Amino acid sequence: MRFLIEGYRQLLTHPRYGVWVVLGTLLYLISPFDISPDIVPFFGQIDDVALIVLMISAASQWFSQQFLASQASDSIKDTESEGDFVQRTIDIDAVEVESAE
Repeated sequence: MRFLIEGYRQLLTHPRYGVWVVLGTLLYLISPFDISPDIVPFFGQIDDVALIVLMISAASQWFSQQFLASQASDSIKDTESEGDFVQRTIDIDAVEVESAE
């Protein structure tokens, strides 16, 4: 099941297929033909609700990634516009050494 969810999210965020996945999802939601028919109370809406939740969560994750990427590029542009100096950070693993005093 997790494989299907991750596959759907990857297709939804794919630049070429994302729009088609959203359109197909919306078509499935309004279609009278479902995995579980909508006529059956409660059980008929489970697949629709699950698909809506997946689509909204994947879309919100994509939008947040785009927002963070734009914020990062804006901050890089701001530091580069101040001159040729660009601040970079380096992560190191420090080891404590005991002195032989």
